[in-house]
Amino acid sequence: MHRRNLLKSVAALPLLALGRSPPARSTAAATPLRRVRPGDSAWPSAADWQKLNDAVGGALLPVQALCSACESDRGGAACKDVLGNIHNPFYIGDQPAGTQVSGWLDAWTPAPSAFALKARNSADVAAAVNFARERRLRLVVKGGAHSYQGTSNAPDSLLVLGHDPGALRRCLP
Repeated sequence: MHRRNLLKSVAALPLLALGRSPPARSTAAATPLRRVRPGDSAWPSAADWQKLNDAVGGALLPVQALCSACESDRGGAACKDVLGNIHNPFYIGDQPAGTQVSGWLDAWTPAPSAFALKARNSADVAAAVNFARERRLRLVVKGGAHSYQGTSNAPDSLLVLGHDPGALRRCLP
């Protein structure tokens, strides 16, 4: 078959469908899942977050943007700590809001999760997954590796930290 004939045949396929009746659709159209965000009436209350924190033994923490300490006090110790370690990939990986890059041009912008859960065992992970599913929250996982596409954080999400940040450093001489 010649390429020109193949292209003509492929181009004609949509025209063949015009003579047919449209496929039957289900009467119960699937509604897309809409994730809840802060400010929505369905966003978990402080009591809900506290209940999750109690269930995971205090392993839940609010997440702040990596350089938020510099916004409030540019000369403070917390800001100096961030700026002094910003080129250290181990430091960045240990921070719940840390990402390896600051985003690709017009592709994504790093934005911290609302809360992070430092999972110590599978029960903590299950509690986080159930909490997010029941409340329609976005759930993201940061497992200790690089995330150049920004998949290990998302705004207004519950972040599960599934790694021991100090484990690698303890193995190094």
